Amino acid sequence: MGNVVTKEKSGIHKGTALPDKSTDITGLHSSDITQLNSNGGDDQRPIPINEMDDGKGGNHTVSVALEDVLGPEDSTTARYRKKNSIGKGAFGEAYIVERNPAYPLPKRRETTDEKEVFREKRRAGDSEPRLFVAKVMDLTSMSPNDRRYAQTEIMCLACNHHFAIIQYYEHFIVDDEDETIVIITEFADQGDLYRNLYRRDKDSFLSERDVGMYFVQLLLGLDHIHRRRMIHRDIKTANIFLTSRGFLKLGDFGFSQQYDSTVSNPIACTFLGTSYYLSPEMWKGQRYGKKADIWASGIVLCELLGKRRPFEADSLPQMKELVLSGRMWLPPTYPDGKHPLPGEGEGENKSDVNNKKVCYVSKEMREFLELILQQDPEKRPSASQLLKTPLMQHYLCLFRKRVEHMIAMDDELEKKYQTCLAEFTHSTPNYCLSMEEEALVLRGILEGEEVISLETERELSTSAAPRMESVVYKESVAGQWKERYLLLGDGYLTMTLAKGKAAAGSGERSKKVPLETINAVAPVLFDTPVQVEGSGGAQPILLQYAFAISTQNSQSIMFAARTQQERDQWLASLLAALKMD
Repeated sequence: MGNVVTKEKSGIHKGTALPDKSTDITGLHSSDITQLNSNGGDDQRPIPINEMDDGKGGNHTVSVALEDVLGPEDSTTARYRKKNSIGKGAFGEAYIVERNPAYPLPKRRETTDEKEVFREKRRAGDSEPRLFVAKVMDLTSMSPNDRRYAQTEIMCLACNHHFAIIQYYEHFIVDDEDETIVIITEFADQGDLYRNLYRRDKDSFLSERDVGMYFVQLLLGLDHIHRRRMIHRDIKTANIFLTSRGFLKLGDFGFSQQYDSTVSNPIACTFLGTSYYLSPEMWKGQRYGKKADIWASGIVLCELLGKRRPFEADSLPQMKELVLSGRMWLPPTYPDGKHPLPGEGEGENKSDVNNKKVCYVSKEMREFLELILQQDPEKRPSASQLLKTPLMQHYLCLFRKRVEHMIAMDDELEKKYQTCLAEFTHSTPNYCLSMEEEALVLRGILEGEEVISLETERELSTSAAPRMESVVYKESVAGQWKERYLLLGDGYLTMTLAKGKAAAGSGERSKKVPLETINAVAPVLFDTPVQVEGSGGAQPILLQYAFAISTQNSQSIMFAARTQQERDQWLASLLAALKMD
């Protein structure tokens, strides 16, 4: 068992230096990211820092003096200048720091697609980040296991380059018998999610639309680390960070006390302070894995929606009893007929807060929460399975549109800069996204879309009753293409009659076509791609791959998919469901 170290709420990566509240979560963190072996257990081998690549990745294995790394605001010699302290913990302190321009950021290895983007297009306004977070970690207060996991944190951060994960830049070993490490990471300028939620008026809630777009980003980040055989083990609002551009980032990978295996140690000793997020299997002292992360993400989702956790108690024994009983609080659903459809009536300029004393959620969101917070980890979906749900596919689509809108705004600004340079005499364009950020976010979205495709293929190969759902484009009688949501399952092909995903399974503003009424399904390839305008100023979409269905009661209905792969999946699913394969 690992040594128990009590610790105040560290705020180890906080974007804003807000005072702690007496109601905040305090005590020991269980932040714990672990490499899993092929059997699903922990890889307990130590990962020495000096085995990491030197130089190119910003990994400084040669010891340096602390004052050469971190200095006061007026320092001319330190690589980073301390702005202010943002948190203290049992193992060290964290600061917001400013980079000294005399020291360029270390070059990160770029992927092939990034190299193509950056070689073809660099913009004058694409400046490097100026502010960072520096974690100064005191190894003398750590057990041997804690030291090993501190090294593991660096390794894990360095190998996860994803827009929804706090980015690692470099680290330093301080010349004091190697007893201090300084890690430089990304600075999220809106601070952690906990403080963003609970500093609001108690009767003000995030809109379900914004919650959905935040949560789909969390799932993208979780799926990314889970596919790399890692688990976080301390998912909570205090370890999730926000930016002013609307991006969510998962952080605090392994800074706190770590444990020897994925078998839970005694709860009262090990998890004090984060018990709100512990899964049933952890309370039972059973082995746990990535499904524990999923459970914790469900607690976070409940907080995002209602600023309240599903399980709250006055003591650890009461908390354990409550969680294992399955009795939980969830936000109530809207009264019948009075709730807006997901994504409907909430434009880009609408405030992100619903000023109301009762937080209502849609039926779909409530069912989604219940899907996540299942007692049995075997029945609890994975991050990729959650991404494949109609609700999360909808919010991934909305998130992509928001990003495309930002890119379109940047392109317009760049065009203006190139043609009206006189307007930028004393400044360069202030883009929403740098080219590197743009490539990183788009790659993260594409990765999520590929995960959904893989999950669809897996379900098709294992399910006797094929299911499929995604955003498609339907041709109207007038020849216009309109965004719809299409769902195949339970003997029906259900399409929404409103833009975006509506309550596909409820029959409200949707049309169900019984499968027995479908006579034929056929692929269609357009000689010339059809251009569909993106909503909210997003870039136009080119449609080329489509499929048509003919029914007993109507003429052919034409649907177009974004890619050939997605169109072919629809064809395979429909043919299997109709027993025509």
